[in-house]
Amino acid sequence: MEKVAKNGLRAAQERMLELLEIFDDICKEEGLVYWLDHGTLLGAVREEGFIPWDDDLDVTMPREDYEKFLQIASHRLPETIFLQTKESDPASPVHYAKLRDRRSTYVDKWEEGRNIHYHQGIFIDIFPLNRIDPAREKAYAKLLNFAKLFSNRYVKMDPVAKYLIRKINAFHDPKGELLVSGGEAMHYVIHISNEKVFPLSKVKFEGHEYPAPADSSAYLSAIFGEGFMTPPPPEKRLFHSSRIFVDIPCKKETDG
Repeated sequence: MEKVAKNGLRAAQERMLELLEIFDDICKEEGLVYWLDHGTLLGAVREEGFIPWDDDLDVTMPREDYEKFLQIASHRLPETIFLQTKESDPASPVHYAKLRDRRSTYVDKWEEGRNIHYHQGIFIDIFPLNRIDPAREKAYAKLLNFAKLFSNRYVKMDPVAKYLIRKINAFHDPKGELLVSGGEAMHYVIHISNEKVFPLSKVKFEGHEYPAPADSSAYLSAIFGEGFMTPPPPEKRLFHSSRIFVDIPCKKETDG
């Protein structure tokens, strides 16, 4: 933990909060639905803020809201924020959206020693969530599990991944009662019923209130297991990043 802490973990978390506040304002103004997710939701429930060693921030949007956000975001975001998608940054190793801070650099552990050609600013992840008919859950899960083979960041299989994402997202049914990870977020899978998520509630996070699932306990149990309120032992409190520089723009930002 020491190496990242020396490079400004708390300052990086504060920069992520700036991104979240701007994202939240846009969603409120446009009537878009989202909620805190994964480790960010866990931190909100367990700590009322970031997990002390957490160095990323996650939100999820229903499929329709996610698509609307992507359509309007480039016109609504300030110049300090880059909307990273496969369209805006084709070399990006993931297929879901990120908001990237243009003033900073975030080096993931797996990126060390690699020749990176995409934006690496401090970020928040934006995951899409599909609705499906429960009768199609097994078929969906089977395709999703197969697709994971082609979503590995180390494997350059973008054409195959894009094809599989289209196949997965074709399962989306706006009236479906089962909420599942969208194809873009193949390595973050959750299956949960509609009533556990909606209507959304509020949760305290870093002195503010943000949207959360209706039953955050059930939601977190589906991700982390029933013992989610117990922090892991110190040796398992791991960073995603190896280096964070809050005030140094990444190479993509400076070199183009």
